[in-house]
Amino acid sequence: MVTNIAKRPPGRPKGFIPDEALDRAVEMFWEHGYEGVDVERIARAVNVTKPALYRAFGDKSTLLLRAVERYAITSGVPRMAAFQAEPDIHKAVTAFCEATVNTASDEACGGCMMAAAVLGNSERVAEIRSYAAEGLTATADIFAKRFEKEMKAGHLTRTPSAKVRGRALVDLMQGLQLRARAGIAREQLLQDARSYVPLILGK
Repeated sequence: MVTNIAKRPPGRPKGFIPDEALDRAVEMFWEHGYEGVDVERIARAVNVTKPALYRAFGDKSTLLLRAVERYAITSGVPRMAAFQAEPDIHKAVTAFCEATVNTASDEACGGCMMAAAVLGNSERVAEIRSYAAEGLTATADIFAKRFEKEMKAGHLTRTPSAKVRGRALVDLMQGLQLRARAGIAREQLLQDARSYVPLILGK
């Protein structure tokens, strides 16, 4: 008997968890760069087939974009949470700097995964750069709003401006991450980061 029932396309493998796959992709892109790792290798690392990974995330360049977005959430949110949790502005900036160093000094990779992606040659690099620029601007704006509030309350001097302070803290974050990638010891970075806090706060 001949039937006309189409075969069902294979779905995701049992146990496949997209976020876990993205976390592994983040680690591998972070450590090896876009050109240094292929989708086959990532698929093996998360125990799925290459086609399954393509179905879940698209091509390699799209996977990199999704990995960058995942990195921004998993690494950026804890840093901002550390900043926003402290009612004292000095402690808030210190907590942010320390969280930045601790994340950037990860023994497996180090530095900033997003910065590495921005400098890569993927087909999505323009989107990644736009995403990174928007994220850095938004982060600086969050800092600026907090600094403005502290200035109005008399806890900070009126100069430098809240906007300058916000951007300076973002630039400090990027510098700490670059130095971590270059292999500067965590203890040295923490010491330096704490010494920069008075410069940001104008004290």
